[in-house]
Amino acid sequence: MARFAIDLGEMPMSKEDQLQLQNELQSVALKHVARLGFDKPFAVKFPREWWGIILHPDLDRISQIEADLGKRLGGL
Repeated sequence: MARFAIDLGEMPMSKEDQLQLQNELQSVALKHVARLGFDKPFAVKFPREWWGIILHPDLDRISQIEADLGKRLGGL
């Protein structure tokens, strides 16, 4: 599965603009995965500690995947 990250660094944005961008990016990802028509359903997780979305076919591993990604993102 591909991994994508978008880091806008120090780009000044209002909280409202940040939330709108997050919503739009999540929506695009969900719509694209839905169009691919996978047979097996995907687990969907919206992390609390960082903005993003996790889509993964293994629901049992979603918490571990979130923790691993959070560690990676914490190093940025």
